[in-house]
Amino acid sequence: MYRIVVCDDEKVIRESIVKALGRYQKENDVELEVLEFASADALLVGYPSDVDLILLDISMPGVDGMAAAKEIRLFDTEVCIIFITTMYQRAIDGYKVRAFGFIRKPVSYEEFSHEISAALKSIHRSRERDHYLTAKASGKSYRIPVSAISYCEVRGHTMNLCVDGDVREYRYSIRELEEDLKAHGFFRCHASFLVNCEAISEIRQTDILLKDGTVIPISQRKKKEFLSALSEYLGEQI
Repeated sequence: MYRIVVCDDEKVIRESIVKALGRYQKENDVELEVLEFASADALLVGYPSDVDLILLDISMPGVDGMAAAKEIRLFDTEVCIIFITTMYQRAIDGYKVRAFGFIRKPVSYEEFSHEISAALKSIHRSRERDHYLTAKASGKSYRIPVSAISYCEVRGHTMNLCVDGDVREYRYSIRELEEDLKAHGFFRCHASFLVNCEAISEIRQTDILLKDGTVIPISQRKKKEFLSALSEYLGEQI
């Protein structure tokens, strides 16, 4: 199943796109969940979790589609974005937000179908390569590639995730996080820490050295259980 957002201020355009997606779904035997937004402002305020594809108009009142895409890229680096527009002179800006492509208005079903097929194939390949964690912060949902997380640290009611070397704060319980990530090689080395086995450089007497030079503690109480889980995980990877 793919979750698709249609964002256009013109109701007739939104309806035509939703209709085209319905036709595409039947012709290609694929399950689509379609969400509609009448403005980029509304999309940014109510950004849904686990979005795979955004079909985004550029020219809209208030925040335009290009500005919205730049904002979205701050918290969702993986979502596929296709601009539906007459404004081809702004195509160069699309590369700055890593747009997947453009569909011209008025929308031709043949062009639309071709672009959607290419986007869904790309999304499918991405899903096979990686897994994602959905976490909340400041009322927003963020989709985080699991492979980009090196460790997780609980502090009170918040969770610090180290993502690509940058420590960020989210709302997540360590028990839930442990359950969600254990299949991906994350194990508890301390009451407050989960570590990505792929990020480990060296396991020492009282701490773990990560490949990026970060040092995190390993408790004596958790050490035996952690080493056992690590050994089992690495054995399955061979």
